[in-house]
Amino acid sequence: MKNYIFIGRGGQGAKSAASILAKSAANQGLFIQAFPEYGPERMGAPVKAYAKISSRRIRSFSAVKKPDFILLIDKTLIHIALDLMRKSTVLIVNDSCSPEKYNKKYGFRNKVVTINASRISLKNVGMDKPNVPILGALADYDNFIMIDSMIKTVKDYFNEKGKEIAGNNVKALEEAFKEASK
Repeated sequence: MKNYIFIGRGGQGAKSAASILAKSAANQGLFIQAFPEYGPERMGAPVKAYAKISSRRIRSFSAVKKPDFILLIDKTLIHIALDLMRKSTVLIVNDSCSPEKYNKKYGFRNKVVTINASRISLKNVGMDKPNVPILGALADYDNFIMIDSMIKTVKDYFNEKGKEIAGNNVKALEEAFKEASK
């Protein structure tokens, strides 16, 4: 089983990202769970969302305590991520600086992936919604979920808002996927 924690602020799409990831896994025939954890429910407040994905039935219904991946949608919430890190946790951060800067600044040797998800979102979607681009970076580093499955799920998820919005989000996902692999 793989465990994912999304950390962001209300309105940045952490809950949606966890849901998209889980639906992508379900499309591949995997077992899933995805659920948010709220504090004060307001725009801009810290939010955590969890996803669990497994090839076997998931029997635990608790919050993720030992994440394989932390997807930090808002880098100002790094203190929350640091409290959840294990030696093997991969940290994917919405930031333009180098991964080495994170390792040096915070003194850990974890795999860190940085992607300027906000820039990619602004370019493709026209607003700062970094949740879909950060999923593109995840798809590059986590071979558990196939990018084709994620593309289909993003299309389906955003189609109700219009084909153009769905298409723009797919472009953001694909651009982040390609950029992360550089």
